[in-house]
Amino acid sequence: MARLSDLASDERTARIVLSMLVEPNDPVTGRILSRLGAVETLWLAERDGAVVGLSSVDAQVWRDRLRVPGAKELTGRIDQVQQSGVRALIPGDSDWPTALDDLGEVAPYLLWTRGASSFLSRPMSDFVTITGARACTSYGDYVARELASSVAADERVVVARGGYGIEGALHLAALAAGGDTIAILANGVDRPYPVGHRVLLDRVADVGLLASEVPPGAVPTRHRVIARARLMAALSFATVIVNRPGFSAATLRVRALG
Repeated sequence: MARLSDLASDERTARIVLSMLVEPNDPVTGRILSRLGAVETLWLAERDGAVVGLSSVDAQVWRDRLRVPGAKELTGRIDQVQQSGVRALIPGDSDWPTALDDLGEVAPYLLWTRGASSFLSRPMSDFVTITGARACTSYGDYVARELASSVAADERVVVARGGYGIEGALHLAALAAGGDTIAILANGVDRPYPVGHRVLLDRVADVGLLASEVPPGAVPTRHRVIARARLMAALSFATVIVNRPGFSAATLRVRALG
C-alpha cells in the first residue's frame, strides 16, 4: 500500500499534502515541520514511534488529527491542483514573503496563490492591512475608500479579506485608483467567497493577487477565518481597523501610512 511519503518525496509536494491533511495554525505540526521539514513530518505522521518533543500520548493524538485519505484520492487531488494553474509557494521560493517566517511554529505550511504572486516579494513596508465591519456605516465605507485610495497613491499594497462591507470597498477603491491589492482568503483561491463577490475577486486575481493557506476547493470555517488574521498581521507593517468608534478618517490615515 502506498504511503504518503512515497507520494511526496520532495519538500514542495510534501507541503502541498500537509495543507490538505492538517488544519492551519497547528503549533504541533508547525514545530515538527520547522525542525524536520515536510517530507520527514509526513514520514512520522503515518508511522508509530517516538516524535521528538512529544510524549507518546501527544504523538498519537497528533497522528489521529491528520485526515489521511487513500493514496489514490490524494494523488488525484494533487494532480487536479497542479493542472488548475493555482500556484503553491513555499519558504525559499523567490516570491515567498519572509515576514511570515516570524510566525514560527504557526507559520503557514505554504501559500496557495492565484494572480501576481510577485507582489509578495515586495518589502514588508509596502503592505498595509485594512479591515473592518461587514455591516459598515456609510461613513465607514467612505473612510475605507479614502484609505485604500491613499495607500494606492503611495504605491503600497492594500491587503484585505475580500468580504462584504469594508473589505469590498477597500478592494474596489484600490482597483479604481489603479493600485495593487491582495485578498487573503479563508477558503480555496479557486472558489471565491462570498459568492456575491465573485466578479470582484476574479478581478483582484486578474490584476492583483488572491492568497490562502488552505488548498483549492476548501470552504471557509470558523477556525480558518480566525487563523487568517495572523497572516494578515504578519504580512503587513501596519494594520488599520475602519469603522471603530473614536477614530477619524485622518487619524486612520496617519496610523496606516506613518
